[in-house]
Amino acid sequence: MPKTRDEILYNRNKKYDIIIIGGGVIGATIALKTSRVGLSTLLLDKHDFSYGSSSRTSKMLTGGFNDMNGNNLIHTIHKVKERNNLMYKSSSPYFGIINPIYEYRGSGIFKEEMKAALYDVFSLFGKTKKHSSYSRNETLDALPDLISNDVIASVEYYEGLLDDSRYVIELLLKAEEYGCDLLNYAEVKAFEYNQKEIENVVFTDNITGKVYTVNAKTILIAAGAWGHSISSLLPNGNFENRIDYIKGSHLVIDSDLIHINKSVVLPKIKSRANVFLMRWKNSTIIGPTIKKNINNLDCIYTASDEAEYLLDVYNTYFSSIVNKNHIITTQSGMMPLNPYQFKIHSHPQYKLFLVEGGNFTTSSSISIRTLIKMYGKPYKWFSNQKVIRNKFDTNTELVLNEKLVKFLIDYFGSVNLILKLNELCKNDSSLLAETGLDYRINKGLIKYFIETEHAMHLDDIMMRRFRFILTENDCGTLISEHIAQEMADILKWDKQRTEWEIKRYRTEIKRARVALY
Repeated sequence: MPKTRDEILYNRNKKYDIIIIGGGVIGATIALKTSRVGLSTLLLDKHDFSYGSSSRTSKMLTGGFNDMNGNNLIHTIHKVKERNNLMYKSSSPYFGIINPIYEYRGSGIFKEEMKAALYDVFSLFGKTKKHSSYSRNETLDALPDLISNDVIASVEYYEGLLDDSRYVIELLLKAEEYGCDLLNYAEVKAFEYNQKEIENVVFTDNITGKVYTVNAKTILIAAGAWGHSISSLLPNGNFENRIDYIKGSHLVIDSDLIHINKSVVLPKIKSRANVFLMRWKNSTIIGPTIKKNINNLDCIYTASDEAEYLLDVYNTYFSSIVNKNHIITTQSGMMPLNPYQFKIHSHPQYKLFLVEGGNFTTSSSISIRTLIKMYGKPYKWFSNQKVIRNKFDTNTELVLNEKLVKFLIDYFGSVNLILKLNELCKNDSSLLAETGLDYRINKGLIKYFIETEHAMHLDDIMMRRFRFILTENDCGTLISEHIAQEMADILKWDKQRTEWEIKRYRTEIKRARVALY
């Protein structure tokens, strides 16, 4: 039975085998692997789980089609294998991306066809389809607004589609089933140490402001771009040869405003990254831009020039004009300058490790390499266990109505979530009541997010559970008031705290849209 937050905070005498600092995809994957083999594990995160880059990706699991060339074929084979592995574990669907071929740009029809055929071979044992080839007219049927001056054909290749924060949360829930303890809003402030060992990790509970200490045999920092600020709390913890991080930003636009029937990748402009138009849930995601971040890592938002660049790229290739008024929101996160690069640092004096770099596609292999460096014994860390199931057993008895179940499976893709919610509602039929007259949200779902998935704030649910900030035209502003009231009933918030939570979420919406003003 997973422990409550209070049970973890006040269990001061326990010494863990490993403390993991960072609740993104790398930290969550390692937490699952260590707890699965019986290591007592505590995972801490300064914010909510999946708060940083692990909830701000393009939602695409890629094997590297666009970057594939004669010099990196071996790497592409490895990356496709990793993509296939993650698609299996997360039950992710595949989707097609149209790559238009232009008469006077790019490498021509023959080379693009050969490249797509080779990619099919690399993807042979995965869930994706073989590529499709389209004539000029077929390309324009799929992309009606594409400016067609020198389009001669296209190929459609296939990648995986992933709800990033949902996958991270499901990883952590699976780790919790094996005994892992989880604390979000637990900010590491210092280490207490002597000449031989780290005696305690000192952290603040950012919900109550109280300070706690906890100790472990081994400490792993898996906090991405934040990692070095934590390791440098120790002497000699400012490691050399760091990974260089940059900011990647995306725009989120209502799909009804963009007349494309498929996702599409646009040609590179000079040395910049390819811009993708990704159809995800009710929205279209455009991006990324790549830019050096000069702001606080806790305040990463899309700048005006980034939004203008992505709009310019779109309007260069499509005749339906999109401007800032059409943008629902934006998202920005830190990512390695070289997406293929990662590093594992070990402290010269203490049993502390820092892993940096990587992404969702490579998260499993990086986690295994990290654990092999820490513990050896390679055979212990490999597992092909499914994290998310998306199919019911035929004899499952459900108290949830059919319409809600269909929404939940289509939207979240997680049978795990539905079965746990069903059990919750079976024990208390009052939880079946709808929230805000919205059939998608019953009282039980809010209770589940709080009690099982550790949501502590309104924005935890709106941004990283429901994802309404990305999928609703009003970013979920109206329904958020009803959800806040349900949270208030469960968490015993007073009126002032409830209003503060609503204001906090609306501030997040404004910050994400600051580039539009």
